[in-house]
Amino acid sequence: SRAAFGLVFGYGVLVLAPIGAGIAWGRWPEGWPGLATGLGIAGLAMLLVQFLLSGRFRFIGACVGIDRVMWFHNWAARWLTLFLVLHPFLYFGDMLWTDPPRAFGQFIDMAASPLFASGVIAWGLLLVIMAGALWRRRIGLDYEWWRLSHGIGAVLIILAGLHHMWTMGGIGAGYPVILVWIILALVAAIAALHIWLLRPLSLTHHPYMVRTVEEVGAARWILRIAPEKGGALPFRAGQFAWLTVGETPFSIGEHPFSISSAPNNGDVVEFLIREAGDFPSHIGDIKPGARAWLDGPHGAFTLPDADQHRDGRVVMIAGGVGLAPILSILRDQAGKGDRRKFHLIFGNRTEAQIVMAEELQSLGRTLDLKVDMVLSEPKPGWSGATGQLSGETLDGLLSDEVTDASTLFMLCGPPMMVDVATDYLSDHGVAGKQIIVEHFDFV
Repeated sequence: SRAAFGLVFGYGVLVLAPIGAGIAWGRWPEGWPGLATGLGIAGLAMLLVQFLLSGRFRFIGACVGIDRVMWFHNWAARWLTLFLVLHPFLYFGDMLWTDPPRAFGQFIDMAASPLFASGVIAWGLLLVIMAGALWRRRIGLDYEWWRLSHGIGAVLIILAGLHHMWTMGGIGAGYPVILVWIILALVAAIAALHIWLLRPLSLTHHPYMVRTVEEVGAARWILRIAPEKGGALPFRAGQFAWLTVGETPFSIGEHPFSISSAPNNGDVVEFLIREAGDFPSHIGDIKPGARAWLDGPHGAFTLPDADQHRDGRVVMIAGGVGLAPILSILRDQAGKGDRRKFHLIFGNRTEAQIVMAEELQSLGRTLDLKVDMVLSEPKPGWSGATGQLSGETLDGLLSDEVTDASTLFMLCGPPMMVDVATDYLSDHGVAGKQIIVEHFDFV
């Protein structure tokens, strides 16, 4: 779309601006040092722009969906890490192929020099931060503490990196480039101020209270909250919000959850949450009356209105608590009297993990809704479909829906499931505009 192209173009302009300023200055080094300098400058610029990508700005998320923005944030983090890791080595690029031990020795000598201390600190911190981001679940690092250390670490890397650019002189400290660094630093500072101060400060004016916490399946909970005063946040069915439970919104313990209630559900906002990981691991300990805070709504996982999608069918493929936004949509469309044909394929590991089965059956009396339950580890006597939500399973559940250009497909669940289902639909000729996707595991 034009909006997505505009965002990518704007990102490219911000990242390449210091390189462009350096080239315009006319003193760009040649050969391997030029490549090493370019990667270092681009990597540092990308790190500064990361704050803008993680700020949950609606003018960005509304264009492509905030889940895609966060995916791009994670993707960019990998590339900027590669750029900055390669940056010092490529100064010895002419020796890397001909005399690797000598190149490594010169790298060690450079790293040991006090002149490069801030660069070495930034380089080492970057490796630590990225290792924590990639393997935090394996090493048992709580999400809250990882998020705090991730943010502080990024700030320290930027400060050390900018100091390194300044003390080393050369192209990175040229006057045109310094001007660009100041602009990018201001953008990052404003985004950080918005993330850590302005946004939570705005939430203090609209506190919520936990109404009920109910276990509805194996490691599956329904959490309902309502505003202490005023109305609940307006949202579209299928969107999500960052939820914080505690006395203050200035907390590192906020998590994104899809809203499972319909927008016409009065003041109550409901979440379907899986008990696993960090905050959800103690969801059963949350008591009614506890304070809660909502930052939202976010997301573009929404269904076009019936008048924009006349006589079309809607196929929904959900895995686990990926049912939450789909349940919100089905409840909303039932209230609107939607006459389209709906087909829900709902995958879980065991029968005990199936939630809302009775309500889905009830919705089938209001909507033209077909529900297929799929279990990957069924017990004897299970009469539904079995297996992973793979191409083979989908072959047995989908009919001419994949050849009907008016069918919309909505996919929500674990990234692997969503990727497999998306590839299956693409391989069967389903156009990209017919597929609406949300990955809920992007933090």
